[in-house]
Amino acid sequence: MRKGRCCALLALILLIGTISLPWLITPKQIERVVNYFLTPNYSVQLSDDWAINSEALTLPTLQVNSGKCTLAKLRDIQLTDWFSPHLSVENAVVDYACIQTIPSSHDKTPIKLTALFATIPSFEINIKQFQVSNGNHLIPPVLQDILNANISAMVNRHQDQFQLNLSAQNDKGLTLHHQSTLSPQDNHFIWQGKINYQPEQNQSYQSDFNLQLNDEILQIQPKGEMTLTWQTPHFSVNNGEATLSWEGENGVIKAQDLTRKSPLLDVPFIFTRNGLEISWGTFYWTFDGYQPIKGFLGLSLRTPQKGWFPLGIDTNIIVQTFGEYGKGEIVISGENGEIGGGEKQDQIHFNLKTRGDLRYNNTVAHTNLSYHLGGSFNDPLLRFNTGSLFKMDNQQQGSSIHMRLPLDNVQISKYGLDGRLLATLQGFTPQFSDIDVKLDGQADEFIAGIKTVFELRDPQHKLHNAESNANNRWDWTIQGKAYWKTLKTSVNLQGTGFWQGSHIELNQLTASSNKIQTNGIKMAPLFLELKDRLRWDYEKEHIRGLLQVKSAWITFDYGGHFTKPIFSVGVDGESIERFNIAGDLKAGTLGPIDLLAHYENQTLKGKISWKKQSVNVFQSLFPQQWGWLIHHGHIKGIGNFNIDHEGIAMKGNLQLYKVGLSFPDGEIEDLDIHFPLNYQNNLLQNSTKNPIKVSVHNMRKGALFLNDVVFHLSGTYPYSKLKPLTLSKVRIGLFDGEVTLDKLNFPQSEMATLKLHHIDLSRVMAMAQYNQIHLEGRINATLPFWLKNHTCLICNGTLQQSGKMRIKLNDEVAKGLKKGGWTESIIVDLLKEMELDHSHASLNLTSNGQMNLSATIKGFNVNKATHHPITLNYHHQENMFELWNMIDYGAQFEQNLQYRLYQNLEHEKTP
Repeated sequence: MRKGRCCALLALILLIGTISLPWLITPKQIERVVNYFLTPNYSVQLSDDWAINSEALTLPTLQVNSGKCTLAKLRDIQLTDWFSPHLSVENAVVDYACIQTIPSSHDKTPIKLTALFATIPSFEINIKQFQVSNGNHLIPPVLQDILNANISAMVNRHQDQFQLNLSAQNDKGLTLHHQSTLSPQDNHFIWQGKINYQPEQNQSYQSDFNLQLNDEILQIQPKGEMTLTWQTPHFSVNNGEATLSWEGENGVIKAQDLTRKSPLLDVPFIFTRNGLEISWGTFYWTFDGYQPIKGFLGLSLRTPQKGWFPLGIDTNIIVQTFGEYGKGEIVISGENGEIGGGEKQDQIHFNLKTRGDLRYNNTVAHTNLSYHLGGSFNDPLLRFNTGSLFKMDNQQQGSSIHMRLPLDNVQISKYGLDGRLLATLQGFTPQFSDIDVKLDGQADEFIAGIKTVFELRDPQHKLHNAESNANNRWDWTIQGKAYWKTLKTSVNLQGTGFWQGSHIELNQLTASSNKIQTNGIKMAPLFLELKDRLRWDYEKEHIRGLLQVKSAWITFDYGGHFTKPIFSVGVDGESIERFNIAGDLKAGTLGPIDLLAHYENQTLKGKISWKKQSVNVFQSLFPQQWGWLIHHGHIKGIGNFNIDHEGIAMKGNLQLYKVGLSFPDGEIEDLDIHFPLNYQNNLLQNSTKNPIKVSVHNMRKGALFLNDVVFHLSGTYPYSKLKPLTLSKVRIGLFDGEVTLDKLNFPQSEMATLKLHHIDLSRVMAMAQYNQIHLEGRINATLPFWLKNHTCLICNGTLQQSGKMRIKLNDEVAKGLKKGGWTESIIVDLLKEMELDHSHASLNLTSNGQMNLSATIKGFNVNKATHHPITLNYHHQENMFELWNMIDYGAQFEQNLQYRLYQNLEHEKTP
């Protein structure tokens, strides 16, 4: 093919020489003369309408043919100065597809520069517009924008110097300038020049070269030096410089990062008799801005006895990395490789091995690979042998992940991977332990999104047709298990999906757990499934899907439960690391509780809202054996939450209002609860400025009636000595009076005091159904107490009357007492009906219910006109627990009967 291209150049030279003959010769005669000297595969064709005179020649078209195709076509040609020709061409078009059809020639006649200088006279050729046709699919992508630009060229010989100037530019910012000279010097030839190339505005390349050439161009040249400097944001080294220099048999390739002022390459080489040898050249790379990589290169290239190809090759490459866990090293080696074999001299045949570890921060990659590199330059193919294995370990604080990827018989072509891909992940994270997950499936021209390696992009990042034609797909099944630490249960999952093009899709996924028991909660096995495919398009930065988690029941240790909880959630966002979710939680008639959240940086932040709903949905929270019934009331709530590696945090408000319920020995009317949520580190915490507020309009417990009950709860739950739960601002309406409690800590660490104000004694006696004595009036009381004190529950309590007080004995009681004798009769007459001026009592109550009451009473008999003062000292002992049971028994019997009738009515209303 070299000889064919030289013949095309010779045709142009003969044309220039021949048309300097007298202008009486016609174009066809010139055409025949030129074609006579060309080989049969080539011919020229001149247009008939030329214009020629003693000073110039004008030719509309000139065509050079090769076989059955047009190799080159020149338009608007003008030749001036017959003795030192100046050729101007307005437009020249070269058909690249036609060049590819020129047959290869095995003629080894050397091309010599001395012949070039001796044959060609002084001349100048100026091509104003140069074009290449039919080359978009044949020319390497890096050259296409240059050849499609506006190109102009000027070639001249003046005395003993050839000079070439070439420029190209387009409207997208591309510019290229080449300037070089070729001249003889000291029995050699010197070719020197420079190239400035700017493919776009933010990147540029500059090259300078100075080569000493032999007379025979195809021989190894004795001396040379080339320098390339680049500035581009698309390379990991944005600003660098590389030099190639040699003299005689010895040479060196060097490169450096100009920004960091650090070396990249230092590779010495030797031209041998039949090839090239590199003995442990070094290369350096700072990956990702800070990860250092160092390597050593050994290479042997051998040419055949005749010609240049195929090249024999042996190589040894050592790559070292330095990470947090030490130094890693891999070795890539191969012997007796062959490059450039076959009929077209484009075949590759090379067996290679890769062994060792690579480290990147806290990630270690283990390689044990053997593979064959074959195919052609245009279509290379790498096939892994049986036993090839790639492993990767990532260890961080609280997590360790091990990935294993067998590569048996997987092959890699320029379009991607083909074969079975089986990836196994094992290890633990802060959320899960005993992770064991497998992805197993078939890859079909799969590139794993690495478009910079496979031939699917040009320098402007435009997709080739190859991407749409290639399948680029990995179909897989997923199967695995793990232990969920938070819920203390094993999880199993399985599903199917694929990775095609720029998106990953799960079209089927199910996961299930065992029974769950944690923090006072039991749960039936959880089941997760996809309700709509989960699709992630990472190029368009979009992920979406719909999932559902459900269980048969949730029970609480105290006996309450929920049935059929279902959590449905939709996912929509940019990636698996940044997305929004929207969903709702239902459990039977409970809910929906709506959820809106955003996940980013391994943190889920969002909002929960619970629209107004009847509190009847909580009926199942009361165990059946309690016999509690909810009649009316509503609930609503809203809160913000944050879930990250530290746990769950939530702030918000929950409100219950106008709640009415009944239980076997009582009822509650108009219960209101304002519950500020502040949950963090597995604790509920409320400050005294924002406590839980509870109020009850009316409440009955057995024979005891309460009204207008209010109290506050603040502090921490679960509570401890250091972080107690505090009951405060307690006010209870009781017996037309009021009970107050300022503060009570749980666990109790100091004496608390219960105070009674204006308690109506007649209501107390009515509740006790005690008719033997009638009391009228009110009392106050101060009752210090310890809830878990073994000595006393109420310790040194005091009671005193408030205002006037009357006491009257029942007539039957009075008669009975008088029968005791004359003294008893006098006492009864004095005490039968008294008005008390002052009364005071001390009270103690032990943990077993034993009460000791000591009282002093001062008053007068209202039926005696003298109103002589009477003073009594009174002491009384009784077990209050037993007394209360006796008092409450009758009331409970009546109330339970009434409750059962009401309960039956409620059940009849239930559909």
